[in-house]
Formats: sequence, structure tokens, C-alpha cells
Amino acid sequence: MKFTRVLCFTNSREASHRLFLLVRAFGGVSVAEFSSLLPPNERQRTIKEFEQGKIQLLISTDATARGIDIKAVNYVINYDAPQFIRTYIHRVGRTARAGKVGVAFSLVLRIQERRFLRMLKDAGIQDIKKHPVKGNSLKPLVQRYEEALCNLEKTIKVMEMGKEIANHD
Repeated sequence: MKFTRVLCFTNSREASHRLFLLVRAFGGVSVAEFSSLLPPNERQRTIKEFEQGKIQLLISTDATARGIDIKAVNYVINYDAPQFIRTYIHRVGRTARAGKVGVAFSLVLRIQERRFLRMLKDAGIQDIKKHPVKGNSLKPLVQRYEEALCNLEKTIKVMEMGKEIANHD
């Protein structure tokens, strides 16, 4: 869809890191990760590059949902559905800064859908549009996705071996 300045939220640092590695292996988009694991100077550099449009997709934990002002976020994606309305509002609020209108997507499994929609309705959020993803529409991407998953698996094994070696030293 050629989105730019997309901020994607996950529920954990591990999920953010794995999704970052997967998207990077998939290719075709400039991606970075943002979490409390990064040193402050690297976090600042990443935010600056994101705001400048050098990074199309920034994958993050809720660390960027609160307390950090990121300018020019065009879209928010909740890769992991937030459990609480407060988290949802902080996340999607990253797009609608200074009176601007924002666009947010929340990826939810069918079994999560009823609870998620009830949470939004209870909070008075009504302008929700469903966009069901049909399996056929993703078919052209399956081979690239499977290759990216294999690359991700290899990367994680190498990282885990590196940790084991470091722990034995």
C-alpha cells in the first residue's frame, strides 16, 4: 500500500524484535525497531530518521505510545491488539497530533474481535470500519513470507547461539 511513517505497536519487546526481523527479511520496506533495549542516542536517531521519512515502518512497544512526541506519524498499526482502552488511545493518538486526523489499523483475530469492539464501543469510539482479510488476497505473498520466516528462524538461532557463547565466557 506504499504507506509512509507507519508506527506499529506490539505488546512486548520480544514481539517487536521478531516482527522487525521478519519484516526486514521480507524486504521492500525500510524498517526499524524502537524499544527500551536501545540506548538513548540510538532511540533519538531512529525517531529523527522516522520523522524525516528515511524509515517507513517503525515497530515499537508501548514505549513510544507515552511520553515521546513523534511528529508526522501517518498511520498506526496495532499488530497486537491492546488489552486496555487507555493503551489503545495512547497508541492511536500518535497519528492525530495537533488537531490532525489520523488513521489506525488494529489487527485482531476473530476470537479477539468481539471483546475488542466492545472495548471501543464502551469508550465511545464509533467510527470503526472492518476490513476482513481474505486468505486468497495474500496468496501472492505466501512464498516470500515463508522465505522470510526461514530467514527469521536462522537469525534467531544465530542470536541464541551468540547468547549461549557469551554466557559461557
